[in-house]
Amino acid sequence: MAQLGATMPAAVYKGRRTVQVEEVPVPNVGPGQVLMEVSHCGICGSDLHMIMEDWGTPGSISGHEYSGVLVEIGEGTSGWSAGDRAIGGPSRGCGRCEWCRSGRTNLCANKPKFGIDPFVGAFARYKLIDADCLYRVPDGLELRSAALTEPLAVALRGVRRAGPSAGRPVLVTGGGPIGQLTVAVLIADGVTDITVSEPSEVRQDLVRRIGASRVIRPDELHSPPLPMDVADGAYAAAFECSGRPEAMEVALDNLDRAGMLVLSGTGMKRPRFDSNRIILNELVITGTVEYTPADYDAAIDLLASGRLPVDALVEAEDQPLDRVQWAMEQLSRGDLAGKVMVAP
Repeated sequence: MAQLGATMPAAVYKGRRTVQVEEVPVPNVGPGQVLMEVSHCGICGSDLHMIMEDWGTPGSISGHEYSGVLVEIGEGTSGWSAGDRAIGGPSRGCGRCEWCRSGRTNLCANKPKFGIDPFVGAFARYKLIDADCLYRVPDGLELRSAALTEPLAVALRGVRRAGPSAGRPVLVTGGGPIGQLTVAVLIADGVTDITVSEPSEVRQDLVRRIGASRVIRPDELHSPPLPMDVADGAYAAAFECSGRPEAMEVALDNLDRAGMLVLSGTGMKRPRFDSNRIILNELVITGTVEYTPADYDAAIDLLASGRLPVDALVEAEDQPLDRVQWAMEQLSRGDLAGKVMVAP
């Protein structure tokens, strides 16, 4: 550890919408762990909730969408060496509960509770990771692009929850990063009829560049008057990525018969769904949370394939640690539309 130094810079949440760069101890590497020098870490909507809306615990270091180079390998860790390029991702779960045994490790009954203790993320020079949470970066994939793996896995799992959508009209509500990535995944899957509902003109322009076939304002979506009525131009599937209850409600109301609503966006306010509409049209509402290792592997493969418009999805300018708060303020105001990458 001597060659790394005893401390490292990190963007620390201090409370009251404030982030400060401080020197914090470089983590000690234990058995089965690795230390990564962070190359890039994306700013997630949950980071904005934690910091700009003060959901977080003071003393936390945000950042969970990251890639980098391994600099130290703990005892008992096989298959990895210093200098390897890697992505931080989900663990393989406890391996004991019914959900892990069925492959749905995102629902592991024994995973740690989030938000109780200060989180130590990747808005820092180094990140300590359990080796079973590491995923290898393929040759030819830039580390900057590889840092998109985590949010891409979220979007990919949401699209997969709806099943095949090629040849069918679909709706995406919310043109933020998860909505943008959902559009990109749908296009990669061969879906060509994609409507995006988004109020921000900056985000509207971005989803058009990504390839959405139609972009509308939320007030252009209308609910049919009766629960058995089907909206004009109804959608076979809707992906709700904003977390807003009114978006969830109107997305449901614009489904075709036997349509599916996939809820990806999270928020504190709850929707009110019309149960008669759900019954009379045999609609399905499902949630999607995080991702499994299989989703992560699929996201890495998709990034490596070159079929995603990464240059459109990611803001052109990387931000240093001392600009994390500035970038979050810009994102919160809607002045930036794409994924912002922090380069510690």
